[in-house]
Amino acid sequence: MFMTLGLHVNFFSLGVPMIAECESAPFSSFMRFLMENICIVGVNIYVLISGWFGIRYKTKSVCNFIFQCLFFSIILFIPFAATGRIEIGRINIMSSLLMYKNAYWFVWAYLILYILSPILNSFTETTDRKTFKRVLVSFFAIQTIVFIFTPCGFFKAGYSPLSFIGLYLLARYLRNQTSIRGKYIYLGIYLLCAFANTITCIVPPMYGISNETINAIIISYTNPINIIGALSLLIFFTRLSFKSKIINYISKSCFAVYLIHMHFCISDKYLYISKRIYNENDGIIYIAYILTFIVAVFLLSILFDKVRIKVFNTIWNSIEKTTEQ
Repeated sequence: MFMTLGLHVNFFSLGVPMIAECESAPFSSFMRFLMENICIVGVNIYVLISGWFGIRYKTKSVCNFIFQCLFFSIILFIPFAATGRIEIGRINIMSSLLMYKNAYWFVWAYLILYILSPILNSFTETTDRKTFKRVLVSFFAIQTIVFIFTPCGFFKAGYSPLSFIGLYLLARYLRNQTSIRGKYIYLGIYLLCAFANTITCIVPPMYGISNETINAIIISYTNPINIIGALSLLIFFTRLSFKSKIINYISKSCFAVYLIHMHFCISDKYLYISKRIYNENDGIIYIAYILTFIVAVFLLSILFDKVRIKVFNTIWNSIEKTTEQ
């Protein structure tokens, strides 16, 4: 989720560097493009991790996921509505209950993937390697063709459960059916992908050529280079041998970081602070401030979710005791 926070303090908050900015501040523009391309793999990695370790469909897990989404969506809405900082209307209330604001697209896409996971797991466990490989090649060939000619297409540039299904199956295939060797070569592939995308994005505007179309293609979750980069970074981390109770403790609440900072009552504040830090600081000072801001949002979100976990466990235990009687 650090990558998601990184994405949202960059292009999402500040906009994409255009011709004038690339010509007047080439180094700053290059670093912003590089940061965007380093972080763009975050969403794909989240889904790939789910596929790598496999989603185990359990009623409690589904209820916990839905409760987590509703908890933050409603809890964050209440104080803003109570203090008059946001209008109490049918649209805003429904936005909290149904989470249909565009910023929460991931919630619905991942929930559909979660619901379909038993079918996908059954497919991966019963299908022979040749058929599995044929399915993956066909899927990503079609997605790539659609991506090239219609970046938003029915795959919606990766903002869809259909793309999530492909990533999930890809991770399951590599985890279960292949022997992966090496380690740092995958880190190198990831960095090379990010650097290649950055060069492709920044060169045209530096020569006075509009890069809007190129950016729409390069900075996309369905970009094959971004998929390769995400997969490479995942493989690199799976090759590392370390165990940490702290990481396990934090990982259980990482999704809360997205739910909180992209809540429709919070996101504009996140964007405002990101812009202000960028406009008022330069160089090392900017990096120090923006990293501090990101870490603060991350840690506060984790702590807030620990309260939510206790609430959920209390409710769930009460339900279990009631049903057992």
